[in-house]
Amino acid sequence: MRPARHPTDQTHDLGPHSSGIVSPTSRTTSNAALRWNEGGEEVDEVQRRELMRAIAVITAAAPAITAALNIDEVERTIRAVATPRRADAAVLDNVEAMLNQARLQDDLLGPQAAIRTTLTQVDVAEALLAGPRDPLERRLKSLRSKISTSAGWQLFDLGRTSLAEEHFETARDVADEIGDDAAGAMAMAEWSGMTEEIGKPAVAADQAAAAETRAARSGDPLLQAHTAGIAALAQAKAGHRTDTRQALTRAERYDVDTPRTPAESLAYFCTAGHLARMRAKALHQIGDIGAAIDAAHESLKLQAVRDRAASHILLGTIYVDAGDLDAGLGAILHGVEAEAANGSARVSSQLQNARTLVHIRAPGSEAARKLDARMAELQLL
Repeated sequence: MRPARHPTDQTHDLGPHSSGIVSPTSRTTSNAALRWNEGGEEVDEVQRRELMRAIAVITAAAPAITAALNIDEVERTIRAVATPRRADAAVLDNVEAMLNQARLQDDLLGPQAAIRTTLTQVDVAEALLAGPRDPLERRLKSLRSKISTSAGWQLFDLGRTSLAEEHFETARDVADEIGDDAAGAMAMAEWSGMTEEIGKPAVAADQAAAAETRAARSGDPLLQAHTAGIAALAQAKAGHRTDTRQALTRAERYDVDTPRTPAESLAYFCTAGHLARMRAKALHQIGDIGAAIDAAHESLKLQAVRDRAASHILLGTIYVDAGDLDAGLGAILHGVEAEAANGSARVSSQLQNARTLVHIRAPGSEAARKLDARMAELQLL
């Protein structure tokens, strides 16, 4: 298993509030480090201060992230990080609650709102793994895998694909080590989603197949539906029409109508709206424009949990491909407004591609001028 990259390397350019924490996995112990004693346990004071500062930063800067925790629970988590032997099930409950809140924050406000919290949690999990291994080891490693998957997706969303790949690899390896099929499936699905979007459909298809296998063993219907949809996207990008339609059919087999929370399913976001968006993207890729437009409208009507800006941009792109420039412009402009508040390099790239398509299909047109003017106003050009 490849160790996680030093979080300071990951966050130094993510904004002025970056925690700048040091990873316990990459730390070189120094004789000069101050040490202290709590309950007979020797603790690295430098490590303790860094992690306490990191937790304080995310608590103060993003109160919604720690909304599920009162001050006593925050302090309990800090003490466990400082002295890992004190970690108990309640501490892991706190870490998981923060992870779930960070995922919801990402859905609502984009990756910039969640990435510092998620990367801090990577360090927290590594620090806790330095403590006793049983009986908490399996659950802690499961959390470590889930945190790395979230970090991977958020880093990809911010355009950091190499770092994202490292986190996905760690997430998969840790999940496979402990036989956590749900965590492994989610890691492979998100990894495949990234690989497909950066133009490697053959690799993405292999990753999606691995995700589906793990999801089937997990028994989670939302995860099974999501991984089938991911497989459809990879097959569509590769130009495999029959395989695409078969994967879309598999995705529709599962009941996704019952709302789930992040604590209940790693694929809590896999609603009918989410599947409709993936269906629209896959059908557009294989040239079924009419069905793709219907699916994109369905996705927006059902309000998919994540990627709402991308859903508008997708619909607009399909309309432009269909020759309906006015409808395409209207949908893309909705995506422009949503992306202005999102901060996603991934969605920004989709927007730039849509703009390029408008200029190719209608160079010098009023639609092209309107789109450029609005994007310039929002500093998206």
